[in-house]
Amino acid sequence: MACFSSTLQHRGMHKVLVPKRSGVHRFACRALYRALLRQCSPSVGNAPWLGEAKSLMRQKFRQYKSLDSPSQTKNALKTGYSTLDLLHSACKGNKPDEDRVTTILAKHKTFRAEYVARQRELADSRPPKQLGSKQVQKQERIRKQNETTRRHPDAESIFLRPRTVVSGKRRVPVLVSARGVPFLRFKKPQPRNLSGVIRNKLDRRQKWIDRRDRLQVELLFAGDEDAWDDITNMEDSVQWTEELYTAFKDVKEKTKNEDMKNKEMAEKMWQIVLAERELAEKEERERQSET
Repeated sequence: MACFSSTLQHRGMHKVLVPKRSGVHRFACRALYRALLRQCSPSVGNAPWLGEAKSLMRQKFRQYKSLDSPSQTKNALKTGYSTLDLLHSACKGNKPDEDRVTTILAKHKTFRAEYVARQRELADSRPPKQLGSKQVQKQERIRKQNETTRRHPDAESIFLRPRTVVSGKRRVPVLVSARGVPFLRFKKPQPRNLSGVIRNKLDRRQKWIDRRDRLQVELLFAGDEDAWDDITNMEDSVQWTEELYTAFKDVKEKTKNEDMKNKEMAEKMWQIVLAERELAEKEERERQSET
């Protein structure tokens, strides 16, 4: 391998240099890019086409930043420097160059509109893409989830269970606790309306807890204020801690009542699970005896 490399060097064959991997090349391109953008800034001139020209510069540099061909890179840089001279002359008030810039921008705008129209026509003419089985199943799951966004008008209360008669095999629910909020799960996925109710309850409880913790801290400062009033013999009919303690007691009572309601609801739901389980076992024994 070493002999082969020395032979290539002896014959004058050089390693191919990729421009975009050269630090010197990248520095030159960035300097040209910054110069073009500065030339299109409002501080240079007040031409109405400056904003459109600046957008075009950014688009072209994104388009050509991955060029590998030295010849194409050379032509792109040559065009960039010519454009810089043209913009500089147009911003200085050269009427022919200004007309040339506006003509180039108008042609680009027309070409862009025609290109978008052609692409839209091609997209409309293509036959609809056939979905795979997994995509069909995914869309079906999304459709069913959207149907459960609102509670069904004929839905009955969960506490009317267990049903005495069911069609098919009885499905025994599972008692689930979502951070203290109990509910019965019969199947997955979970209905969206149920998820919304649970989320609202948890958000409300969290707000109460945050308020309780904040009031606890404020009570400490209020106690210090009352102590200072006693030291300075300040006579005030209402203490600093009075209103804060009333609010703290209220939010603490709300949290406690909510927890008690969840506990009672969980006990009722557990009785439903036991009754459903008993009926399911009874129906299973009846099916086995019939066979």
